[in-house]
Amino acid sequence: MKTVRVRDEDLVVKILTSEEVMTLYRFYGARHSYINVGYHIDFEVEESAKVTIKRLRNVTQIPPFLFDFHLAIFYNQFIKLLENHLTDVTKIDNFYYNLVVEILETIKKREPKRVLIESYVRLLEKEGRLHKDFECFLCEKRVENDVALARSFLPAHTKCIYSKGFQKEKLKVLFEEKKSLLLEDNEIEKLWQILNLGI
Repeated sequence: MKTVRVRDEDLVVKILTSEEVMTLYRFYGARHSYINVGYHIDFEVEESAKVTIKRLRNVTQIPPFLFDFHLAIFYNQFIKLLENHLTDVTKIDNFYYNLVVEILETIKKREPKRVLIESYVRLLEKEGRLHKDFECFLCEKRVENDVALARSFLPAHTKCIYSKGFQKEKLKVLFEEKKSLLLEDNEIEKLWQILNLGI
């Protein structure tokens, strides 16, 4: 999920597993390869009574997108947003790990932004933050026509946040069925920009 450089070439590495977000120390030297954000890895954890942080050992990396930089850019961007969202989390529901695995399986077959937006809607629903009622988060009145979206896909009237809206029926399909089929490419681009404000 994330690497932070410490002392010369050593790293503190955050790893998302099915049960927890692990923070491990990685010693570097001539024998160790660089760890890439977003890669699946096989690894061992070494504990020591002398140090408080466990060590990351025997790492084998599995690149998700060999030579496909287009996919890697969007995927890594989403992983960084997810890592920021899960800051200070240790124990975790396996939903997040399964979501990332499903993204990796799907993103190679479909347009990456659509896959990531649909996955994000699932994440919002899982966390109880998906507002299918289309009630404006500012004036608390129901949005009847075009729906503007703020960060975290919070619905609002276009006049309340001075933003162009989306057709409500299109968002209903996205929010209820987790499908972006009705949305045009320019609308997907706008949703992607909103997603990048933060999970």
